[in-house]
Amino acid sequence: MRLNLSDEPLTAELLAEALGRTGSAVIAVSGISMHPTLQFGWRVYLKPVRGEELKVGEIAVFRTDRYLTIHRLVWKELDDASPRLVFRGDYNRMRERVDPAAVIARVVAVEVPGMKKGMERVIALEPDALARFYRAAWFLGRLLRPILPRALPPDGRVGPVGRAARSLFASAERILSLLLPDRR
Repeated sequence: MRLNLSDEPLTAELLAEALGRTGSAVIAVSGISMHPTLQFGWRVYLKPVRGEELKVGEIAVFRTDRYLTIHRLVWKELDDASPRLVFRGDYNRMRERVDPAAVIARVVAVEVPGMKKGMERVIALEPDALARFYRAAWFLGRLLRPILPRALPPDGRVGPVGRAARSLFASAERILSLLLPDRR
């Protein structure tokens, strides 16, 4: 989900500076990649955070080449010399590997529009079923890391057990995405 601010890279710098000075920010979102967790027209409340401080399952804002993006942290790749954070939108399957320094803020609350003007509600963003799933999967992955292979075989092919595990994981993601509340 791209944030409805501007296509200028300067926007990310201004948001980061505002967060540093005031300790919070509120911005409107557009797009559907985080649906139903975040919907078009909702406003999100942000608190500054370093990428290393994020917990798996949390929703954060990070910089890309031209946009600010808001997605859920689904994995932390901590094993190599350059750690990477893996983000994904709740509505799409594409994952993005991001440098922790690109993270600007954590989403802490959502303003849901009301039926009439002035009837908006601000709701704290608490871990949902998908956040708990990603946290459990990451914890299990860290526990099993000593016995799992360190890298793919040279030909890059995954065996039947690996394919089955990936398929099971993807199915669980889709099912849990359906369980997310449509309206907060």
